[in-house]
Amino acid sequence: MNKKELIKYLDEYLRLSDFKDDSKNGLQIDCSKDEIKKIWYAVDANTYIFDRAVQEWVDMVISHHGLFWWHEQVLVWLPYKRAKIMIENDICSYACHLPLDAHPEVGNNIWLAKAFVNIFWLREWEYSIEPFCEYKWNTIWFWLRFDKTVYVSNLVTPFAEQMQLLKRLYNFWNKQYINSVAFVSGWALSEVAKVNDQNYDVFLTGEWAHHDMILAKELGQTVLIWWHYETEKIWPKLLAYHLRDKFWIEIVYLDEKY
Repeated sequence: MNKKELIKYLDEYLRLSDFKDDSKNGLQIDCSKDEIKKIWYAVDANTYIFDRAVQEWVDMVISHHGLFWWHEQVLVWLPYKRAKIMIENDICSYACHLPLDAHPEVGNNIWLAKAFVNIFWLREWEYSIEPFCEYKWNTIWFWLRFDKTVYVSNLVTPFAEQMQLLKRLYNFWNKQYINSVAFVSGWALSEVAKVNDQNYDVFLTGEWAHHDMILAKELGQTVLIWWHYETEKIWPKLLAYHLRDKFWIEIVYLDEKY
């Protein structure tokens, strides 16, 4: 696949220009290659991911958490080491943060919602999935509402374990049954007040701070923590399959946290 055409397609398909983001989304490190034949997918961009990419002889690494954010202006310390691996081995680095959380086809949150549809054995006419809550002037999360009530213990059933997502349920309101879940991947428990105001039974997110959990308990909001990495490892597979099927590019996905 021609590199320039691939980058252009990714930028447009992921709607990068629509988002305000702390991440510098898009191509972060270029390479001298004109053709991209093999792509490595990962949640994070770091030295041990890049070392593995070199071993796999890939042409590009696509990650959710990239190399460069608003606070990184110079290549020193770890940013230098990471970039050095890629430049010396002539490998591109592409990153996409909030646009991938929000994407309606391959995004983290839409597929968390769809996974719960399967976990709860919901039929098509028994539920609705809609965009939920603005963040940095974009709606990037989703909620799931369903007609029938579900016993709250179903959130931590053996069937749910098949998704390989670690989780802890904080049922501060002592709910026995639920019929709505708000999905906010990553680190977003600070939005718990918005979730509570809109009467969602459960707020699912990936990470929390101590003061956010205090607020959740004061509000009586039931919270399900599925950990940051685990809520954001869905999109690499989905985007990989999308590009593989559309452009016949060889794909490699590394599910490596630390």
